[in-house]
Amino acid sequence: MRGALFLAWKFLKPRRSVVSVITLTSILGVTLGVAVLMIVLAVMTGFTDLMKQKLIETQAHFQVHNPYGIIYNSDYLVKKITSAGAQASAVVQSPVLVQHSSRQLDTRVVMFGADQEALKKYLSLDKKILKGDLALEGKKIVISSTQAARWRVSVGDRIIIHSAQKLTSMVNFGANGNVEFNKSRGYLPGEFTVSGIYSMGKHDFDRTIVFAGIDDACDQFDIAWGSATSIYGWGKDPFEQKELIAKLRSVLPGYRIITWQEANRQLLGVLAVEKNMMFFLLIFIVLVAAFSIANTLITSAYQKTREIGLIKSLGGTDGFIAAVFVAQGFLIGAIGSVCGTVMGYVVLYFRNDIIAFVSKCAGRDLFPKEFYFFNELPAHIIFSDVAIIVCASVVLCTVGALVPAMRASRLDPAQALRYE
Repeated sequence: MRGALFLAWKFLKPRRSVVSVITLTSILGVTLGVAVLMIVLAVMTGFTDLMKQKLIETQAHFQVHNPYGIIYNSDYLVKKITSAGAQASAVVQSPVLVQHSSRQLDTRVVMFGADQEALKKYLSLDKKILKGDLALEGKKIVISSTQAARWRVSVGDRIIIHSAQKLTSMVNFGANGNVEFNKSRGYLPGEFTVSGIYSMGKHDFDRTIVFAGIDDACDQFDIAWGSATSIYGWGKDPFEQKELIAKLRSVLPGYRIITWQEANRQLLGVLAVEKNMMFFLLIFIVLVAAFSIANTLITSAYQKTREIGLIKSLGGTDGFIAAVFVAQGFLIGAIGSVCGTVMGYVVLYFRNDIIAFVSKCAGRDLFPKEFYFFNELPAHIIFSDVAIIVCASVVLCTVGALVPAMRASRLDPAQALRYE
């Protein structure tokens, strides 16, 4: 085997010939295939991991809902959840209309009413404040930097919030289907002062959520104090909470408990399928490189006809000749895989700089936050993924060398040395 590897390496040594150029091209093909596979899988893994992290940061580990609507005994449920070994806080949230000027309304907003200390403890909202303070008492509100830019408001400015509950109470539907204005019912919209501006780093969350005190939210939605639309709960480990959820469902019969994985099942499933699909599609790049290697070694077999004849005349067997060419395919795959891995690491390390440069040259953002949700391109390299890519590449390249190896092994030494 050492002799086969030695001769294979000698045949691959770059010389000023067509064979050497083709060999280097084959190695480059494997390099690019491995690098592309590694980059795509690392980005998909990083996107999935960062998405899970942001989901956990912006949501509870689980939520408790009343199937019939409002939870009026929120303190009782919080105590029950706490006794089961978790931590909980009552939450009031509902879509609202935000009026930030005399003629403009924003309908893409959800008011999130919660206890100020709970927001600090569980969502770390105080660490996400960019301007102002986390102050929610006394008709104060915290908005995101995205909303502040869209509404052109800053800390200390006032905004008006209309709730759907109060707006619908001003309209009555008659028995004959006519719509009538309820003259006996009027309301004043909520006027809130912006006390702080936050950024969670997740665009869809920053675009939608405004934080308010839970009592102010109850007043805004005509809900009695001490009530909640849901209870947010946090366990010790968001990824291992089957026992906790089973216990909570036994102590809270009649309530619907949804984990963060269940609430985002479709999104997480799509991300997992996309990663597998990317691997399936991009492995064809390496397969094309394997065909290129087969073409290279077929050419090499013709170019090395006299060398093969000489080796056979000195006692080299058909199996030895085949092993030499199979070893060539293995070496091309191994060298290309190593170079591709190095290239992948380098590109992933400078990925955001590369994206910024290309975006600047193209004159547009290649990864808009509106679609990808994050401020930069995430990536997470997993050793097992890299190992699978490298092994698959080496195997495909080695298999691609079988056809030229069989052709070279059947060469007649007398015919090969006829003109020597």
